[in-house]
Amino acid sequence: MDVEHYDQQSRTVKKPLYTYYAQKIKDQTRMIEGKCLDVGACGGYLGLELAKMTNLHVTFFDLNAEALEKAALHLVEDGLEERGATLVGDVHAIPLEDETMDLIISRGSMPFWEDPALALQEIYRILKKGGTTFVGGGKGTPEIKAQIIENMLAEGQEVDLEAMDKMHGDGMKRDYDALLKSKGIENFMIHRAQDGIWIQMWK
Repeated sequence: MDVEHYDQQSRTVKKPLYTYYAQKIKDQTRMIEGKCLDVGACGGYLGLELAKMTNLHVTFFDLNAEALEKAALHLVEDGLEERGATLVGDVHAIPLEDETMDLIISRGSMPFWEDPALALQEIYRILKKGGTTFVGGGKGTPEIKAQIIENMLAEGQEVDLEAMDKMHGDGMKRDYDALLKSKGIENFMIHRAQDGIWIQMWK
């Protein structure tokens, strides 16, 4: 992964995507205070946008320490250093105590989980009673895609429409209903819509 290129794109031409999903998470979960974990956060793009809209304290969690350095930098750039932190680790063994997070979010990391059932079980383990998750993936609405394309063209960048529509291969086609039930998780809802697939779990 080219962290520099991904970071530059996500902070500029593709920023509308993260703003859109942050607003969706806020509207769907109604979580505006407490502790939030952004799983597979990379440079913190989703969690940063959500922090701007709420009073949540966001911990950016990723296996890639180099990417989290970007998240730490962006916290300072966005004036949010008092409301964020970074944590290096593996989603299959999250280094947090049980029931520590009010909200757990993730966009785009699920297809890369080696054992998605175990990862979801770990996410559920650290979720507080009364908490909820919003994890999944998506490329936005047609309107968001059009805005990103317009931004890229304005910057003189090449637009790969096929890549923009790709949903990480078979990673988002797993039977998440069965995976969740295999770990004894019954309190969940899977949203399948034009803008992606999203899993809400709650306690």
